[in-house]
Amino acid sequence: MIIIRRLLHGLFGGFKMRYLPLLMVYFAFGAQGISSIALSFWIKDHLQMSAAAIAGVTFWANIPWTMKIVFGQLVDGVKILGSQRKAYIYLGAGLQIVATTVLVRIAGGLDWFFGFSAVGRVLDLFPVLTQGQLYLVFMVLTAAGFMIQDVVADTMSTEVVDRVDSDTGVSKSEEEINRELGQVQWLGRLFLMAAVIGTGGVVAGFLAGIFKGQLHIVFTINYALPIISLVGVLFVRLNPVPSSPLNWQVLGGGAALGIFATTTGLLLGSYSQVVVLVVSFVFLVYLIRKVGLGRSIALAAATIFIYRAMPGAGPGVNWWMIDVLKFDEDFFGVLGQITSILGVVGLLVFRKTITERPLRFTLLWLTMVGAVVSLPTIGLYYGVHEMLGVGARTVAFFDTAISAPLGQLSMVPMLVIIARSCPVGQAATQFALMASLMNVALSASDLGAKFLNTIYVVKQQQVDAAGIIVQMADYSQLGHLLIITWAIGLLVPLVAILVLLRNTGPARPGDTSS
Repeated sequence: MIIIRRLLHGLFGGFKMRYLPLLMVYFAFGAQGISSIALSFWIKDHLQMSAAAIAGVTFWANIPWTMKIVFGQLVDGVKILGSQRKAYIYLGAGLQIVATTVLVRIAGGLDWFFGFSAVGRVLDLFPVLTQGQLYLVFMVLTAAGFMIQDVVADTMSTEVVDRVDSDTGVSKSEEEINRELGQVQWLGRLFLMAAVIGTGGVVAGFLAGIFKGQLHIVFTINYALPIISLVGVLFVRLNPVPSSPLNWQVLGGGAALGIFATTTGLLLGSYSQVVVLVVSFVFLVYLIRKVGLGRSIALAAATIFIYRAMPGAGPGVNWWMIDVLKFDEDFFGVLGQITSILGVVGLLVFRKTITERPLRFTLLWLTMVGAVVSLPTIGLYYGVHEMLGVGARTVAFFDTAISAPLGQLSMVPMLVIIARSCPVGQAATQFALMASLMNVALSASDLGAKFLNTIYVVKQQQVDAAGIIVQMADYSQLGHLLIITWAIGLLVPLVAILVLLRNTGPARPGDTSS
C-alpha cells in the first residue's frame, strides 16, 4: 500500500477529495467529445457547407468565450438569489440543455417532444432559419453554456485551496499555497482529458458508426453533461471570499463589445468577422492595461496569444481523409482515443516542466515538436507512405501518438500564473480577462483558416436529395494549404517567443514583476 500511495502521489501530486466536486465540472467539459465524431460526419453529410463557411461558424461560436470578462465581473461581484457561484453553473447548464435540444431537433429527433402544441408554436416562430443557421445557434449556445461554467470553475479553483492547515490551524506558507494552486490547475486539465478518454475516441467512433442513420440518438447523450456539472457544484466546498465591487468600465465595456459583435455580424456580413476580431483585441488589451497586470504576465499572455492564433488547415483535411484515404468513424475514434490517452500521459510526464519551468522554454519546445509532428500529414497528401510501402492508417496512427501529448500543455502555465498572482476576490475577473484574450486568439486562428481556405479552395463531393452529384470533390490545393499553415505555425511563434520572452528568464508561474 505504501508503494502504491507513493506512486499515486508521484503521478498526481497532492490530490485531495475536496477537489473532486470542482473537477467534475472540468470533467463535464471534456466529455463533450462523446458526440464529436458523430457531429463531424453529420456536418459533412447533411449541412453541405464549404470549408470557409464552417470556419466562419466556428469564429462566431468563439465569440461567447471572448465575453468571459463580463461573467468574470458578475461572478466576482453579483449574487443571484444569494449565490455567487452555484447559480451561474445552473445558468450555464441551462444553456447547454437548450443547445442540445436545438441540435437533436435539426438532426431529426425529439418528434414526440415537439409534437406538443406549445412547443410547436414556439418552433414555428423560426421558419426561416436554415439547418446551417440552426447549427450556428447550437454552437453559440453551447459555447456560452460552457463559457459561464468555465468562469466559475476557474474561480473556484482558487477557493478550494485552504490557506490554513485544517489539522494544526496554522497558516500555510506562500510557497505551499502556490504549489497547491498550481496542482489544482494541473488536475483540472487532467480531469478534462480523462473525460475525453472515457467518452471520446473509440466510444465516440463506435456510437457514430452504430447509429450512422440516427445520429440524433448520439446527440441526446449531451444532456448528461450539464447534469455532471450540477452534481459536482452541489457538493463543492469553498473558502469564503468577499465580493468585489463591480468595475463598470470592464462590465459595461464587455457588454458593449457583445452587443457590437452581434450587431456588426448582422449588418456587415462577410466583413464583420475582421471588424469584431480587431475591436475585441484592442478592447481586451485596453482592459489588461487598466487592471495593472505585471509586465511579465503581459508578455507571457501576448506570446501565448500569438502561439494560439496560428491558422489551421480547416475541415478539408478530414474530408480528404474520409473521401481519399477512406478513414471511417471507427478509425477516427481510434485516433481520438490515442490523442486522449497520450494527452493525459503528457500532462503526467511533463507536470513539473509546465508548472515550474520558464514559459519561454515550454513554448519553444512545443512549437518545434509541433512542427515536426505535423510533417506526416503533409507526407500523406504527397504519397510518401506509398513510396515507403507503409499504409496511410499506420502513418496517421503513429503521427497521432507522437503529437497527442502536446494538445493540453500550452495553457497550463498561463493558468498557474493567474492563479498565483490574482488578488483575493478578483479571481473570476483575472481568469476571464486572460481567457477572453486567449479565445480571441482562437477566433483569429479560425479567421485565418477561413481566409486561407478562400485562397486554397478545398471542395468535398456534394449530392442532392435525388442522389445526383451537384459538386465534385477537389483536393488539388490541399497540399499547398497544409504547407503554408505549417510554415506559419512554425515561424511566427518562434519569432514571438524569441523576441517577447527574450529577457523574461524569471517568467515563471507566479511572477508578477512589472
